[in-house]
Amino acid sequence: MAIETFKWTPDDSATCDSKLRTRKSQFGDGYAQVSGDGLNAEQDSWDVSFGGLNDEVAPIQAFIKSHGGMRSFLWTPPGGVQGLYRCETYRRQAQPGGTVLLTATFERAYHP
Repeated sequence: MAIETFKWTPDDSATCDSKLRTRKSQFGDGYAQVSGDGLNAEQDSWDVSFGGLNDEVAPIQAFIKSHGGMRSFLWTPPGGVQGLYRCETYRRQAQPGGTVLLTATFERAYHP
């Protein structure tokens, strides 16, 4: 199965949390030995939101659900480089005026 591309642009409030995983051994004299934790030690997590009418937001939600939180997709974060991401959590919220707000967390993946 081919890897699909997430084609929608999030609202301007997209934020990224990054973590660089390390392994650390702390010694009694204050010395610490630190090394990177594997080849893919950087973890990125993007909080994104999509607002609009139900007909505009429904295809985004369907795309996320179709990947089941386990299959990754191609996505280009704001100002970033296209990579593989997964989405395990999302939230749909009804807004005044018949609009919908969909918020999701995209986590960087290193395999499909």
